[in-house]
Amino acid sequence: MKSNNSLTTYVQRVIDALVAQGVTRIVISPGSRSTPVALLLAHNAARYHLKLFVDVDERSAAFFALGMAKVSHQPVLLVCTSGTAAANYYPAVIEAQLTHQPLIVLTTDRPPELTNIGAPQAIDQDRLYGQYVKQFAQLPLPSADATTLDYVAFNVQRLVLASETTPLGPVHLNLPLRKPLMPDLEPVAGPPVVRKITKPVGDRQLSPTQLTQLVGQLSGRRGLFIAGPQETADDWSGLVQLAEAVGWPILADPLSGLRQTDSSLVISGYEQLFAPPITLAAAQPELVIRIGATPVSAHLAGWLKAFDGPVTLVDAAATLADHTLATTAVIRTTVATLVTQLTGRLAGAPAVYTQAWQTLEQVYRQQVKLAFQTDQLTEGQVAYTVATQVPSANVFVSNSMPIRDVDQFGIPQTHSLNWWCNRGANGIDGVVSSALGMAAVSDRANYLVIGDLAFFHDMNGLMMAQRHQLALTIIVINNNGGGIFSFLPQAAAESYFEPLFGTPQNLKVAAVAQLYEATYELVASTADLQAALQQSTTGLRLIEVRTDRNENVVAHRKLASALKAEMEAHLEN
Repeated sequence: MKSNNSLTTYVQRVIDALVAQGVTRIVISPGSRSTPVALLLAHNAARYHLKLFVDVDERSAAFFALGMAKVSHQPVLLVCTSGTAAANYYPAVIEAQLTHQPLIVLTTDRPPELTNIGAPQAIDQDRLYGQYVKQFAQLPLPSADATTLDYVAFNVQRLVLASETTPLGPVHLNLPLRKPLMPDLEPVAGPPVVRKITKPVGDRQLSPTQLTQLVGQLSGRRGLFIAGPQETADDWSGLVQLAEAVGWPILADPLSGLRQTDSSLVISGYEQLFAPPITLAAAQPELVIRIGATPVSAHLAGWLKAFDGPVTLVDAAATLADHTLATTAVIRTTVATLVTQLTGRLAGAPAVYTQAWQTLEQVYRQQVKLAFQTDQLTEGQVAYTVATQVPSANVFVSNSMPIRDVDQFGIPQTHSLNWWCNRGANGIDGVVSSALGMAAVSDRANYLVIGDLAFFHDMNGLMMAQRHQLALTIIVINNNGGGIFSFLPQAAAESYFEPLFGTPQNLKVAAVAQLYEATYELVASTADLQAALQQSTTGLRLIEVRTDRNENVVAHRKLASALKAEMEAHLEN
């Protein structure tokens, strides 16, 4: 076979630049135009300790890579051929941008002479993802001259660094390739031939004057922390200690990572407290400090919109992503840095304020526990049982009803349970794939809680468990359709509701399990679910829980009403 040295040298330099910046996890979507990249990645796998995953469904591949990036907090490379393959990455790219995940998307492309001229499998890939990537680079056609190689090595590293710089996010490299596409697969020796760029270091801190002013504004006041989803590797562990020192409650979203504590100031009962808002009386805060992304709770967001006190957003990127429009000030630093600077400087809140919040949370936790001391398996019971019965593990949760149930009934536990969810665009697409991406980088047990519609939407993703021997236990809540719509106004349009919103798929989960060689179990009671969750999590397991959408609405509203009444009663006392 004729040598293809120029192409080989060029693509090898791209790979060397990626490896120099720590990119070792790669998801490849098979295709022709990406041949030299895929082959040389495989050829370099042992040398660079690369972990390669192959997913024939591009949409699944991108969400799989997203799951890996989300849990590992490391950049993940996506590689695909030209044409609509790249377009199928788009939903996951959007999710990565909204949740600040470092995806490196490398799309291969037709050369310029085959673009916009009717050539097959060719679309305009220039800035394909628009504003949903932090940076885009159109790489030059392959050449072995030193200037081109140095430029490519520098530019590839520059984009990887951009993906990991606050705010983190996806980047896009577009690589046009001419035939012949077969590279030379000769033995490769020696270190990468690139000049490595060191990652930026340093963290923004408040100046002495700014710190003095902030302490004056916060000290002795009735403060409230709102902790939304934690999407980066920033350390929030000191926040609980600071909160306890000053007596400020933390309204902790399940995705914040702060519910893994027995602190009485970590509050999980706010959904009922603000639905609609009840009179807080002694628990009324004077100011709010908000950290993290948008909380799951819509009722909390509604309360925040109406709050007339100062709301300070801790945001290292200063992007002001606050749809409630409540923010009145921004602190441009990390949570860990702010906690370090404030610790020991603030006078505490009045004891009656702290005690009021502690009482509310205590009542809420007690009533939730009492409500679920039953063998009747409702959807809320599933969330509560997973939260209380699953040991140290990673749990991915689907959007729509499952994450809302976890928000309300996943009360704080002292065991290490990390919750994950794609809460950027709040979509149900790609959830199975993201959960399997989580499992691919996890060193602990892995679970997914998902509804039947989201499960059906990403069944292709199950193939990754089979292909790469990934262990994941999936709890499928099967209410035969889109359960969340039964809570919305369109449920009143009874003549049109089922075909347009309910959309029953009559999915046979047992048949899906057989297709993907998974173990399957149908559970009909709380005891059955508890027993199933205690079993080994090796391989792919499907646990089906069948519920009724209409009964679920009644059960949720009845429980919410009871919880709210108990909290109001204790506020009056």
